[in-house]
Amino acid sequence: MSVSSSRVPDAVAVGVSGLCLVHCLALPALAAVVPLFGALSHAEWVHILFFCAAAPVSALALRTTGGWRHPGVRALFLLGVAGLAAGLPWGWPAEWIEVALTSLGGAALVAAHLLNLRRRALHPAPVAMAAEN
Repeated sequence: MSVSSSRVPDAVAVGVSGLCLVHCLALPALAAVVPLFGALSHAEWVHILFFCAAAPVSALALRTTGGWRHPGVRALFLLGVAGLAAGLPWGWPAEWIEVALTSLGGAALVAAHLLNLRRRALHPAPVAMAAEN
């Protein structure tokens, strides 16, 4: 895997997790301007869709890049997935609880992948030498 392509799994995972954050934080503000955004910010299926995308994409990215073996990355990943799962529409008494849990979960996933990228930049895996003929 080349240096640039080795960053792709973490970059995709950061993008998906970042979309969760944008959904939780920006859509409610945009709803004041465009009512369609208000409908999307409260749609339960959107939360479930983001969870079903972010969790496996993040897990696959950390598995393929070796980040899962790093305790700090693994802890942030687990915290992030737990936050996203807890923020699903479980019938919380106040909407801010759902937003806070989901936002913290998304931020933790983004942090896990940024830490993984940094870890890999500081400690690159040895490159296999091409066989000489």
